[in-house]
Amino acid sequence: MEGDNTDSAAGEDGVPAPATGSSPALNVLCAICNEFFRANDIVFSTAKCGHVFHKDCLTRWLNRSSTCPQCRSSCTRNRVHRLYLNFAEATEYDDTEPPKMPIEWVAMDLDVHSFPDAHQPPEGAVQCGTNEDGLPTYVARAYFNDDLLPSVYVPEKKAAYGSYACRAYALTDDVEILVLNDCDLKWVPGQHGSFPHDALHTGYSELGEITYMGRGIYEGILRLGKVHPSHKVMYMPHRGAEVNVNTYEVLVVTPRDHAER
Repeated sequence: MEGDNTDSAAGEDGVPAPATGSSPALNVLCAICNEFFRANDIVFSTAKCGHVFHKDCLTRWLNRSSTCPQCRSSCTRNRVHRLYLNFAEATEYDDTEPPKMPIEWVAMDLDVHSFPDAHQPPEGAVQCGTNEDGLPTYVARAYFNDDLLPSVYVPEKKAAYGSYACRAYALTDDVEILVLNDCDLKWVPGQHGSFPHDALHTGYSELGEITYMGRGIYEGILRLGKVHPSHKVMYMPHRGAEVNVNTYEVLVVTPRDHAER
């Protein structure tokens, strides 16, 4: 399959391989079309299991299946993202640490076999409020079913907590914590589903509606939760259940270099 052969071939389930160009083949196969990736191919990865495929191959597959083509774990078109791979000669800049982004979602390693301090929030993580037991909580998000849930990360529990369909869930897979570098943040009042135009896009529902990180008072405690505009409330996890309030504050983040312009 390597070399100058540019003919497309039918792969698994009859999905045709993308046309190959003049760029060199890499020693990595797309499991759908069974062709080697080339340096100029558009490559996508599944968010949960991390398997990699040609974009066109994966798109066709997910049009008729909701599983990963390689391992058959749950996967939808909302749970994939593009990979940008650089293939070039090493340069003097390769060992230079890249600049930090103002707003980052940092993946947390919450596996039971992780290093002892892997659950600790990184520098710049946004702490706000507590959970029902008085433990500090951090702004986070997590993939759950077909949603990206604004979630509440509790380091002492080594888990994030999100609310979904009237229940609260402890989440340890696909958890990301918000980290800010040289940013200003504020909490803007909202009610009955309202949110400021510059609110931080934190998650989305299975229908594609943007959801936001909010904070509100529940049983006298300042709590983090999910502002769901069309539902006109802020949801939060509480002792295994999903509870809500209709007045709250919404998180707004502004990188300082933007604020100075």
